[in-house]
Amino acid sequence: MEILTTSANVQSLKIVTRKDSVSPTMTLTDKSTRTSSEITVTKTTEGDYMVLSAAFNLKEGNQYSYRIKDGLEEIYRGLIFCTDQANLDNYSVNKDEYVSQGTYNNDFVII
Repeated sequence: MEILTTSANVQSLKIVTRKDSVSPTMTLTDKSTRTSSEITVTKTTEGDYMVLSAAFNLKEGNQYSYRIKDGLEEIYRGLIFCTDQANLDNYSVNKDEYVSQGTYNNDFVII
């Protein structure tokens, strides 16, 4: 799974595909709304890796599946998770949504 941000700047995916492609195409599917869109990518290579760069329009907390094709032949499938949280080692899906209480009112009254 690749981690990307909500930034409108160009971001990159570094992948190993089944075969090389001169001009790959990318289809991005939002897993929550099940809508797909074609993404225009720029391809470069780093050794055996294909590096695809594009400006994505992603939403915080959403998961996306993507497919890379060479013509009609699918050469790669992957997942993207979108988050703006910087420290991924301490990533929490509940960031800023859950607040724990430090005090409790558990007094027992015996009559």
